[in-house]
Order: sequence, then C-alpha cells, then structure tokens
Amino acid sequence: MGEAPTGPAHGQERGAGRAGAKSRSVHVRSGVAAATAALLVSLAGAAAAATPSPRNLSASQAPSGALPASPPVQHACGVPAAREAQCGAIELLEPAIYWHPGPAAHGPGGGGGSTVPQPPGSGYYPADLQSAYDLERAAASFGPGPNAPTVAVVDAYDDPNAASDLAAYRSSLSGAADPATGLADGTIPPLCGSGTTSGCVTFTKVNQSGGTSYPRGNTGWAEEISLDLDMISAICPSCNIVLVEASSSSMSNLAAAVAYAKTLHPAAVTNSYGGGEFSSETSYDGTYSATSATAITAASGDGGYGVEYPAASPGVTAVGGTSLTYSGTGTSLAWNPQVVWSGSGSGCSSYEPIPSWQDDQGVYSLSADCAGREVADVSAVADPSTGVAVYDTYKEPGWLVFGGTSVSTQIVGATYALAAGSGSVEALPSALYPDTGGGSGPTPGLAPVASGSNGSCGDYLCDAADSLTSGYNGPAGLGTPEGIAAFSSKTATTGALSFSATDESLVAGTVSGPISVDLSSATNSAVSVTLTTSSSGGGFSTSSDGPFAASLSISVPAGAQTSSFYYEDTKAGTSTVAASATGWSSGSMTVTVSPAALATITVSPSTATVAEGGTQGFSATGYDAYGNVVSIDPSWSTDVSGSSVSPTSGASTTFTAGTSTGSGSVSATVSGGTSSISGSASVTITSLATMTVRVGAGSTTKKGPNFHVPLTVTATDATSGAPLGGAAVSLDVFAGTTCSGTPASSATATTGSSGQASFTFSTRQSGEWCALATVDDTGYLQGSGETTFTT
Repeated sequence: MGEAPTGPAHGQERGAGRAGAKSRSVHVRSGVAAATAALLVSLAGAAAAATPSPRNLSASQAPSGALPASPPVQHACGVPAAREAQCGAIELLEPAIYWHPGPAAHGPGGGGGSTVPQPPGSGYYPADLQSAYDLERAAASFGPGPNAPTVAVVDAYDDPNAASDLAAYRSSLSGAADPATGLADGTIPPLCGSGTTSGCVTFTKVNQSGGTSYPRGNTGWAEEISLDLDMISAICPSCNIVLVEASSSSMSNLAAAVAYAKTLHPAAVTNSYGGGEFSSETSYDGTYSATSATAITAASGDGGYGVEYPAASPGVTAVGGTSLTYSGTGTSLAWNPQVVWSGSGSGCSSYEPIPSWQDDQGVYSLSADCAGREVADVSAVADPSTGVAVYDTYKEPGWLVFGGTSVSTQIVGATYALAAGSGSVEALPSALYPDTGGGSGPTPGLAPVASGSNGSCGDYLCDAADSLTSGYNGPAGLGTPEGIAAFSSKTATTGALSFSATDESLVAGTVSGPISVDLSSATNSAVSVTLTTSSSGGGFSTSSDGPFAASLSISVPAGAQTSSFYYEDTKAGTSTVAASATGWSSGSMTVTVSPAALATITVSPSTATVAEGGTQGFSATGYDAYGNVVSIDPSWSTDVSGSSVSPTSGASTTFTAGTSTGSGSVSATVSGGTSSISGSASVTITSLATMTVRVGAGSTTKKGPNFHVPLTVTATDATSGAPLGGAAVSLDVFAGTTCSGTPASSATATTGSSGQASFTFSTRQSGEWCALATVDDTGYLQGSGETTFTT
C-alpha cells in the first residue's frame, strides 16, 4: 500500500495495537455493571460470591460543578504494525455523566442481555438524527422490500454478533421515544428471516470476495461494525444492508472489499476508516471512486487537523464531523447551529491534486493555502459528547454511545440512499459543488457550519471562522444535510406530487373511499404515477371492488391535476403510501389500520399435563380474520371435574387441578350480543408420582467439645431413579433411636441437580440420634426417609 506509519507489533484485543485502517468510531459505555453478592445459609454453613468492580468511572467519582472540556476517554486500539493503518475507536466513559447535548440529556443507559433490550438512556435515537437533518419525509417516502436501496458497509475483520445486534437495535428502537429529546421513532422494519419475508429489510454479511467464510473476530472492529449498521438503520430504516468484511485492515484488503461491494451496485458504499497518506495512494483511486448511481463515503479522521486516505481520494465524499446540540424538548425542541467537532480530520492532500470542481478560487479553495484535494466535503454529528446510541454485545455489554467521523460517514451514506429511494440520487462528490459561475452562496440542501476549529493552521482548512464565500471550510466541508436535495439529481423537476389527505384511518380488510393523487400543476401530456406502500398487507385499485395490488400505476390525463384510487390494507399498524413519477418530486401519506372484529381466540399453551393438585397458567390472545391481534377481556372456565380457574376473567388465568385424574379443557370466551367466540386448551390431570428418599450419615468427627456429623438427603424418582433437583427438604434430628417427639435440631434446604442436599449436625452430647427427612416436589407425593447415627 506504499508508505505507512511504523510501530510495534499488533494484537487483537482492547488495549493492544490492532492492524488496520483507523475505524472512525468513538464510543461511550452505557451504564456501570453493579457488584453483586449472595450469602447461602444452612446447617452446612455459608458461602459468598461477588462480581469484581467495574473499571468504568463510578457515579461517586463524577466531577462536581461544570463538566470538563475533554471528557474521559479510553482508546480501543493501540499503535499499528508497519505497513498497516490504524483502528481509531475511542471510548468515552460514563455517558450518564458526559453525554450532554441539551436539557434532560443525562441518564443511565439501558443494559443488554435480552432478545429485545430496553432502549438506552443516552445517545441520540433515529428520530433525533432524522429530525436534525430534515430527513423524516425522505425516510418515510418508501417502504422495505427487494427494490428498496441497498447500502454496502465495508469494515475489517468479523463481528460474529452483527446480525443479532442489528436486529436488537432495530426492534428496541422501533417506535421508542428518546427520554432526552422527547422525539419518538417511527416504525423500523424488522430484518427478514425466521419466517419474516415481507415488510422487512434484508441484511447480508459476506467476506471481501462475497463468500461466507468470514475473517477472525476483532472486538474493536466489531464496535465499528455495530455503529455502522445501526446508523444506516437510523437514517434509512427501509434500506437493505450488505456488510462486506475485509480479511484485515490493510489498505489492500479493504480496497478489495470496496471493489466487491461496488459490483452489487448499491446506492452507497460506506468506509468508516482511514490511515495516513502515502505516496502510492493514487493507485487505489480507481477503486475508491463513485459512479453516478453509487456514492462512496469515507471518514475524514478523528485526530483533528490532518488528511487521511481514502478520504483524500477525489472519487469519494469525504465526511467531517460536528457537535449536535439542542434546546427545549418535545414540541419545543430546536436544533442549535452545528459547530465543528475538534477531532474532525481536514486539510490539503499531499498526493492528490485538487479536482476541477474544488478549484473555484475564493469559493471552494485558495491556491495560496492549498493546491491539492481538500478534505472534507460535507459533515454530520461526530462529537462523542453529543453521540449516538449503538447496540453491541460482542465482548461488550449492549448499549454504548458512539462518536467519531464513523457516525457522520454512515449518516451521509444513508442520506445518499434516501435520495436513491426517491429516484433522483446524484452520487458523484462533484455534484456537491454546484457551478456557481463565481457566485458565493452555499450549496442548496446543505447548512454551512460557521464556527469551531480542529487545529491552528491559520486558515479555512481548519477553522470555520475563516470559511470561504460558499461556506466551505475543511473540518465541516460545505455543511450538514438539510434533507436530500444536495444528494439528489440537480435536474429541475416539473412539480410535486401530493395526496388529497396527509393521513388515512382504516379498519383491516375495509376499502378506503376514493383518494386522489394530485399534481402541483397541469401538464400538456399524461403523467404516469406509481403508487407503493410500506405495508405487506396493503393494496391499490382503481375500483372499490378491486382487485388490489401491492403497487399500481395510474395516469393523470393531460391538462388534469388529479387521479383517484382506492386503498385496502389487512395488516394493522401504521404504514406509508408513496406516489412517484419521473421528473416529479414524490409525495407520501400515512395510513393507520386498526384490527377488524374479533374472529378467533387462541389459548396458550394449547395442551398441558398437570399433576393432581398442581397448577398451570394459561393466556388468551384474540385475532381478527387477518391475523391481527385484537384486545380482549375473556371469561375463563374449565370442565375438568374437581378443578378450578382463577381469576375467571382477564387476559390470563391459573388452572388448579383437582385431587383425582381426568381430562378436559380450559376455555376463554368473549360474549357479545347473541354470539360468543371461544378458544380452549386441553388439560390432562395425572396422578402424583412417587419418590424415594434416602438419608445418609457420614463419619462423626470431634473438634473441641463438639461432635460434627455430615448428613446427606437424596431424592430420586421411584420409577426411573432420576434425581429430583429443586425439591424442598426439611430435616429434623431427634435424640434416641426413633424419629419422634420434639426434634433437637431442624433445618431446610433445596436439592441440587444431583437430587442431594447436604447438612452438618453439631452437638456436644454423645449418644444415639435419629434423622428424619421430608421432601416435597411438584408432581410428586411427599416422600420421607430416615437414618440413625451415634456421636
């Protein structure tokens, strides 16, 4: 790869040098693991265990007064080996203390460990980012499916948990409200798989050649992968995602991964990594070059002023970083003007000549300051103190807060994909620099960043205060996204499409009234409009009687401005209906579908076997004719003789078996008018099994004046001999050779997996003793056993 920084040999895990390009992530650990302790007391004595204290800064160590200008950080990777670039993930400790982009932006993060983790308390949510960059409408303009745009994410090494962590991020934040800003996320479609084939997003993981033999895992790059996948999901929730994992972080392997990714013809290929420039870097420029339909984004760096590759390639959109803050919350929330993040990379390339589209003196460049490719082109949030929520469980606890130009690179890559979803992407970086003819205005669709710096170079290449007439400066480029206009085709549109209503409410299975799609102005020729829906149960027709199709093309006649259609949906929930036409800005409307009337009731579990006197819980779920869940409050009953249910109404009940065997059902019923709907489960009551209980006494020992006798109680199934784990044991010791009268000592315990419970009997008195054990276990008759011993 040409010249690269040299350094000591690299390792694989946190704190050791890892080979490879710098992944542009900065992350903040959410929450502190709590120390735990347990004290087990029985006749056998006591035992205790505790987890070690966490290495994170504890709340008691939090600084008093104002927060420091530089929050505490921990580097994920060390110095790279020779001819290897560097992984640059940085961990910012304690987001509950140091994540502070606005009011009410403090609070512990959620933990991991469950299939659908609780949403985090720190870090921006998808709704926040879409709001900050005016992307809500674009994100809702199309739904998931095979024709939705694809983003290819290139990273090094393997994240074994990539798919499960991404699924958890999407399911946890779908519809969740950020407790800090008060903004609520829309529906995030699930990943396809496990029986889900429609209304879902495809996630594919391949190696740098497109195969499924993945490279070795790496903790630092797994953090990067989680960040990248989550940010694509946050900005473009309906985009399909391909993760291409390079064999290592060498430039040659990463470039091979990019080359494969481009063969997939995605809307964007994102690269959240970089390394120091080297004299032969131009040999990779052909690989790192966008096409008119596939954008290539690259991180500008996290070390402040200075240029890295591949961000320096003239074929990529180089993405810098900002700090994103707000004032107010909820309906009064307002995003503050963004400022340069001090870690954002920028500058003038030493090896790449200035491209013609940047060579507009005083507008985009100044030859006195730079004769090479300028970095960056655009920017988005990257400050870890105003970072984003990310979910990662590969040797990590779950919710983290990340920053770095990794975040901004993925945001911009996903914005290109949104533009592709609207049918008008312009992916070449040159399109961000419009031909102004010597004009001085900012690029439409980008908000210039006017303050902040990342170093002391003395000019616009590091200081936004010295921005050129277009608003251009090195750390933030031309600015941050304001919608998708800057990333869309600059061809003028004829007009805009809209619907007669911005929202529609339906009952599942019913047909809407006529809905019109409207042109902003009439034309001299007919306009063909394509209607699509994000709902897997939705359909369109030009007749209220159908047939209904998932997409439909209708014609607005020449000279007219409207054409009507009918919509039907069988899937409850909220979906987006979109209208698109060549040369026209797309339109969208929201459709809310409620369940139809109750059709069936399902009782779970559907079958159960309960021992005499035992219990079993049941729950009831109502469905309409289309499989949508319907809220119900059923009454419960059972026809099993001598048995009962309690409570007799509500979503669930507990069945208590009688004292004799038999069978029957447990039913949930909803009555209304002259009809009722029921669901039931079959129940069989079996006789209680018998157990064998043995009591064993070990050898008596004497220590000082006390005798000590170990006693072991063993409980097994009388038929199979299988040990009974979890059984309750009561042990009484009596003076003499018979187990009667008042016990001299008593204790209780629970059997382990071996079916045994151990005790120690201590006394100063010599003589004969009788030990009686009584054992209870679900599904069994009470068992007992005894033995005698001498002290």
